[in-house]
Amino acid sequence: MQSAVTIFKCVNWRTVLIWSTCLLVVHFLLSFDINTQPKEDGNFPGVHTTPTTGGPVPESPKLFDPQNDIIAADAYVEPSPVLGDQYDSPLDAIPNRKKPPSVYPTTSVIDDAANANEWPEDEIPDTNDPADDEEYVAICLAAKDQSHDLPEWLTHHYHHIGIRRFYIMDDGSNPALSSFEYGIPKSALTFHYQDPATRTAWQQLAFYSECNSWYGSNHTWIAYIDTDEFLEITAPNETLVSILKGFDPDKTVGALGVNWKTHTSAGILTRPESARKSFTTCMSDPVGEVHGDNTHIKSIVRTSSFAASYNPHKFTLIEGTMTVGEHGDVINTDAFRNPITRDRIALHHYVVKSKEEYEEKMHRGNAMSQPKSKEFWDHVENDEPLEECTEMARFSP
Repeated sequence: MQSAVTIFKCVNWRTVLIWSTCLLVVHFLLSFDINTQPKEDGNFPGVHTTPTTGGPVPESPKLFDPQNDIIAADAYVEPSPVLGDQYDSPLDAIPNRKKPPSVYPTTSVIDDAANANEWPEDEIPDTNDPADDEEYVAICLAAKDQSHDLPEWLTHHYHHIGIRRFYIMDDGSNPALSSFEYGIPKSALTFHYQDPATRTAWQQLAFYSECNSWYGSNHTWIAYIDTDEFLEITAPNETLVSILKGFDPDKTVGALGVNWKTHTSAGILTRPESARKSFTTCMSDPVGEVHGDNTHIKSIVRTSSFAASYNPHKFTLIEGTMTVGEHGDVINTDAFRNPITRDRIALHHYVVKSKEEYEEKMHRGNAMSQPKSKEFWDHVENDEPLEECTEMARFSP
């Protein structure tokens, strides 16, 4: 007993305490992954970069003219997801986002290899079956309180362009856009309503990412255009499907950029029965390499190449793919294609319409939180040379 007490008194307890503390610290550090390199999913170990219950939306990268949705010509930067590193995609900026159930069976003409952008060697998916054409290309549209605009827009693209699938992303309309009749089969329409209380300031980009995430596997291509934009196939012996199928064998083509043709009000004060038959004055194309309204593009994106929504005009694509014009020319800028050609396909942009409709547009705002202004009206009406453009008036209905 005396020997044990002697040993106890001889122990240097201060040294024991120091060593015990050191061992505890080492154990604590080793129990966590302190690697600062991101994991395969893009996040850092132990860190969640995707908000699940809301949170602030990152500041805009200032790509847009604050008076309208046109990108300034001197605002070019290398394409990257517009919401930056805080979010994996614009979808993650939407509080409590839920994926809706599938609304119809998958009828995609692309297989798993195509979704991975890796075609089997010497094999391209068979897209010659006419039945495939119904789901081959779709349109995704962001809209708010535009039930008056949709009937002509939908009938044109259904009957004259051959689109059989429309995704109407409703940005909080009152009443909801799904409550109206539009003159085409209801089976062609899929509506998604966004509660205004949970929208993001960059809702249009979130809608576009949702379209590809939810529905991209059903289609080879999705076009991202607005209710004031009407596609026209200008080549006499081509269709939208035939143009896009011409790009299918080239795996590096991830999107087709289509040039605007911007229409003015033509001096019309109130809403006409038909935009195509009434607004027949356009802004002339700029001469030379000068940027102008008509140098802007909108994109039809190969769904397997979609990486992120960059801006309403251009998309971030997966590595190894690019956006091209109608002749296969590479588009390296954020939103512009110059020189302009519309030999095969054009996009008519009825950006102001009548004075009455433009005032409604200013009041309504847009899905990029950048409402139009009187200054933009003056720009379209007065700043550029004008020319007659009656080619869309031939369509009926």
